[in-house]
Amino acid sequence: MVILAQLVDDIVINKTEIPSEGLTIGRAASNDIRLDDPSVSQKHAKIEVKETKDGTILYFLQDLKSTNHTFVNGKEINEAVMTDGDVIVIGMMNFKFINDDEDALAKTKVFKKSWIPGMMYLED
Repeated sequence: MVILAQLVDDIVINKTEIPSEGLTIGRAASNDIRLDDPSVSQKHAKIEVKETKDGTILYFLQDLKSTNHTFVNGKEINEAVMTDGDVIVIGMMNFKFINDDEDALAKTKVFKKSWIPGMMYLED
């Protein structure tokens, strides 16, 4: 699952799954993600989902010529390919791009008992 998580003080307050047709972000009611923030343009940004010839799914964030621009990881962008963990700033709002399809969350560490009673360790 690929989601856009809205953050306030690094706490997730809202999650939106990104559909295969992508989504729009802005202040207008017609957007998929509507932001009630005067620093956000009516149609501020959009996320497009594209499949490459080899079957890889890419997520593109595009600024729609907004007044206050769109930022990814602190840098102003016109368009950027999103990767897991990217932080997006639109107006005064912060989002985190989370791609669970990538292997970052797929591996679970295994606890092993130590020879010392009550002690555990993580296996590599």
